[in-house]
Amino acid sequence: MAKVILIANQKGGVGKSTIATTLGTGLKRLGHAVLLLDADSQQSLFKWRASAEGLAHEQDIPWVERWDSPLIAEKIKKEKKNYDFIIIDSASNLGQKGDATQKIILGAIKSADLILTPVGPSPFDVDGTEDFINLLRDIWERFGEQKPPVYFLINGVQVGTTLGREVGEYVASTYQLPVLNVKLQMRQAYRQCIFDGSSIFHLGDAQSKANASAFIDEILGLFSTDAVNQKAVVK
Repeated sequence: MAKVILIANQKGGVGKSTIATTLGTGLKRLGHAVLLLDADSQQSLFKWRASAEGLAHEQDIPWVERWDSPLIAEKIKKEKKNYDFIIIDSASNLGQKGDATQKIILGAIKSADLILTPVGPSPFDVDGTEDFINLLRDIWERFGEQKPPVYFLINGVQVGTTLGREVGEYVASTYQLPVLNVKLQMRQAYRQCIFDGSSIFHLGDAQSKANASAFIDEILGLFSTDAVNQKAVVK
């Protein structure tokens, strides 16, 4: 049965789609069956997948489906038997109470085994994350359902600086949630990958590939134990 990973944050520009392509491609290259659900109206993942058609590396690129229906929980339940991982790229807009956008994000949250919340190495990104964390708290209070673990991922870190570590410490302290040990580096190759329908594993240098691989390994490590990290639960 598939593990469901939701990549979500209401703060735009933190790299959710790029992280989804990196995670999906990295897992597929390791032999896992991966489905990417593009629940963002910009359809970045769908366009990225279309760009890979017919290219030599297409076999490394996961299948992508566009998804704009509130029935996302039913879709995930149906597909779980067909994949090892289902990765959801959510919209930055959390929507309004009762509208389709919010129903999609609510269904995705309640279906997730793991929530990754990307944050850029900037105080503005940290502050912009508060609405999403508050939404999670509201869901748990209203529905009282099992809480999937939530981890912050610091994305776009400049190599050779300490800002990523400092922002990670601030996020962990502010929201009382853990931060992944791996911080994804800022690389021009990530932008090129989106246009080429490729990934950092195809275009990146040795250091950026090693950084992305360490990220994949850490995610797999989170699923290697049956014990839920209680520090990763929104309270």
